[in-house]
Amino acid sequence: MSTARADRWQATPALVRSLVLVLGAVPVALLWRRPDLLVLVAPIAVVLVWSVVTRPRELPTRTVGLSHAQVREGEQALAVADVQAVAGAEILAAALSPAPYVEGVPTERTRRVDDADGLPVSHTSAVVDAQGPPAAGTWRLVVGVRATRWGVRRVGPMQLAAVGAWGSYRWGPVSEAALGLRTLPQPTVFDTRAPAPRPRGLVGTHRSARPGEGTEFATLRPFQVGDRLRRIHWPRSTRGDGQLYVTASYADQDTHVAVLVDAHYDLGSSGGVRGRPSSLDRSVRAAAAVAEHFLQQGDRVSLRVLSARTPLTVPVGTGRRHGVRILDTLCRIVPAATEETDPRRVHLGVDEGTLVVMVSALVSPDALVQAAVLARRGLSVVVVDALVDSQDGTVAPSAERDALARAAWRIRMLERDREIRAIQAQGVPVVPWLGPGSLDVVLRRLGRRGRAAGRLS
Repeated sequence: MSTARADRWQATPALVRSLVLVLGAVPVALLWRRPDLLVLVAPIAVVLVWSVVTRPRELPTRTVGLSHAQVREGEQALAVADVQAVAGAEILAAALSPAPYVEGVPTERTRRVDDADGLPVSHTSAVVDAQGPPAAGTWRLVVGVRATRWGVRRVGPMQLAAVGAWGSYRWGPVSEAALGLRTLPQPTVFDTRAPAPRPRGLVGTHRSARPGEGTEFATLRPFQVGDRLRRIHWPRSTRGDGQLYVTASYADQDTHVAVLVDAHYDLGSSGGVRGRPSSLDRSVRAAAAVAEHFLQQGDRVSLRVLSARTPLTVPVGTGRRHGVRILDTLCRIVPAATEETDPRRVHLGVDEGTLVVMVSALVSPDALVQAAVLARRGLSVVVVDALVDSQDGTVAPSAERDALARAAWRIRMLERDREIRAIQAQGVPVVPWLGPGSLDVVLRRLGRRGRAAGRLS
């Protein structure tokens, strides 16, 4: 059905059948003198006349929108349609066309829509009976949806329709434009007890090797000129030697954590937030978890996406709002299958003392070359292997049915193992992403290496 034809009131097949029945039964009853036929078609004739008299004359005006501009993976959003009720319309309905990684939520399980007031704003639908409110009111149709994967998800298009009295006239279905819903990645569970190596600032929670302003107790020492009075340790000072003692603490330091995401390839099929992840799913969620963890510790975090199609960058920053900015950038990643940049010429804006966490499936040569270049500059580099399945710690076998494709996959995995061993020989640690504690051992090792280098210098 064309859009121009759908955007007007049309007679339904029920009205046509009623008209044919009445026009056919009345002549037969008169010619054959069958008053019983007139009695039988009289109710249908009354309904027919009623429907024609109360036929809607105006077209409903509508406005569609979303209750939230962005959500997390697995969270709900509401597609809201405000339709101006017209005289004669009794039933209004809305439905969403299916879209990838967007599923419907039953109406009784959707959240309240109080926050959607004032909007300019699998199949799921909403139906409203228009007999209750006044004819001049605005009808709000609410359709619940859930985004099951990160990215800019496509919601809709939304189909709107209305039916007149007795189902005799129908408007629509009219298709509205699809709506974009930014779905932020849901960071995986991650925590590390190891401190970041080579902290440089004075605002984070990492303990320094030197004394300074901080919260962690170091020792008691005699009072010196310039010490704060609140640092005086009165229990020790009043023991009789006549000297004041103050508490010394270790400095709280922060570090710059540069998160690099290799988005050249997306291997495997994504099952959404509750299904089996693809390699890019693991990369994005692991990068989100690492960034969120270090931001909560007060560290400075930056983000760089290595992709020929979406070379996204987030400068260094701290705070909760900066974390949301990183998640919003991660949800806009689009993998690119071609490498168009020379990794040795990419300026990442990192300096000495920066901890570089590269999350990669280690299939693209660009990522390995980039990690080797950064390590040769003296930076602390950790490569997180996102191709390894977090459940059993191995690479998932190829799902191809073609024997030649499976053989090619095994050969590429052997080459990948050789490349990983080569980069490890250059001093770059490669660890699989296994959730909490994934980076503990390697961060402690890098911290000891940094302290040893500091003593030698």
